[in-house]
Amino acid sequence: MFSQALLRSRVVQRSLLAASRRQAALSKRSKRNFCTAKTSEATAKTANPAPPPPPGNQGGGSGMYLIGLAALAGGGYYFKDEISKQLGIGAEKVKSEIEIDSGKLKEELDKVEAKIKAAVPVIEEKVEEIKTDAKETVKDVVEGAKEVDYDAVRAAIVDILDADDYDDGSYGPVLVRLAWHSAGTYDKNTKKGGSEGAAMRFSPESAWDANAGLHVARAKLEPIKAKFPGITYSDLWSLAGTVAIEEMGGPTFKWRPGRKDHDDSHEKLPDGLLPDADGRDKLDKPSDHLRDIFYRMGFNDKEIVCLSGAHALGRCHEDRSGFWGPWTYAPTTFSNEYYRLLLEERWSKKRTHKGGEWKGPEQYENPSGELMMLPTDMALVWDEKMLPYVKEYAADEDKFMADFAKAWIKLQEFGVKKFHGRRRYYFFGPRE
Repeated sequence: MFSQALLRSRVVQRSLLAASRRQAALSKRSKRNFCTAKTSEATAKTANPAPPPPPGNQGGGSGMYLIGLAALAGGGYYFKDEISKQLGIGAEKVKSEIEIDSGKLKEELDKVEAKIKAAVPVIEEKVEEIKTDAKETVKDVVEGAKEVDYDAVRAAIVDILDADDYDDGSYGPVLVRLAWHSAGTYDKNTKKGGSEGAAMRFSPESAWDANAGLHVARAKLEPIKAKFPGITYSDLWSLAGTVAIEEMGGPTFKWRPGRKDHDDSHEKLPDGLLPDADGRDKLDKPSDHLRDIFYRMGFNDKEIVCLSGAHALGRCHEDRSGFWGPWTYAPTTFSNEYYRLLLEERWSKKRTHKGGEWKGPEQYENPSGELMMLPTDMALVWDEKMLPYVKEYAADEDKFMADFAKAWIKLQEFGVKKFHGRRRYYFFGPRE
């Protein structure tokens, strides 16, 4: 608007200048006519010429200049209100833009301040972790003289395995289950759970339905913990299950110690992290329930089938899980028989038990009723993607042993943020 007002002012000024110039031209023509009419008089007076006009009064140039200035002044005066108004608007616009820029700058500064405030707790947490790691490193060095003799611990575990008065004559299967359930709480997304912590010593994890009966295994290992106080419960439980598999005919594992224990104040894990035998919310397709549990940890379908092979060991108890019976005819021998039985036996829902009606949860039995399979076991042959792995392991025990050794150690190292103490592996192997 200011530019339009200025343009209008200039137009007026130019019009006034043009008018003044026309007036000057008319004046000159009038003078020339006047001079022509008076020719004779001018000739007569040649002898006595009039004195020249005073300097500064010759011609009309200076007058026209003054008229132009007057026109400019008049235009400016005429449009003074509009010009002032436009100048004011321009100033207000500049002021507004400055205020907008200041507002944006403040907004950006507030964002930076918010990010800094949000980062402070994270930084403080990292600092505390560094302090804790430093203290534990010092503790490792100080306690170096009291380093655990893991060969001696292994020998002590072997000594408690055989027991004629327990189940099928061995505590081995229940020690495997303890190690598996301790580590099987891992969540790869939250990085919580896993074999580190031994949280099953405390409620509520010790009371989970999935952990029913594992108090037997924990109590059986207490004398070994007392004899070797330097070993953590986390390492002891993991090592006990690993040694038990080796001693019952399984593969040799590359196992290492260094897990820490948590105290009772540590964050509690939610129930439901371990698999349910019936498939939980996937009753129609229990293989998908297995995927929910094992994928969360970081396993794939082949590893699910492979780790399920541990069901070659042990049995179910009515007073613990509600299910009954062993999976194989040799429940204290680690082999690929579990897969062969899944494929070779004819499995049907259990209807009777010891001459009466079966009132327990849904499970499957072979024609003789001596063996059983859970819905999540049958899922391995019902699922078209898992079935090929069942067939592979049923046909090749060496392949099963090699794959199981890898999957088991992967499971046993879930959740360990840092292995403490000496960084070395132990290859024990079964006794002769």
